[in-house]
Amino acid sequence: MEHTRLTVTLQSGHGTLARLAATLNNHAVLDLTYTTAPTNTATAVVCVTQADALRAQHKLRRLVDVIDVTPSPASPGTAETADVPHTRRPTGTPLP
Repeated sequence: MEHTRLTVTLQSGHGTLARLAATLNNHAVLDLTYTTAPTNTATAVVCVTQADALRAQHKLRRLVDVIDVTPSPASPGTAETADVPHTRRPTGTPLP
């Protein structure tokens, strides 16, 4: 399935994630990650189907909290296997 990755930079605040989710409610979201920074900003990476990408991008840009939306084509399999490493370490094992 063809999909697009939208990187959204937001001002983090009360209800930001809820507004983001409500905005994307009618779109085929394949993956969503949300991270915050100490500078009261947040970054959301949303993978949507290519058919929904343009409409989702326009809706996200209208959110009050959104600073920027950057689309990029996602590589095949990205939505199914997020960019998070899936390595498990036993408790107490030091990181390399």
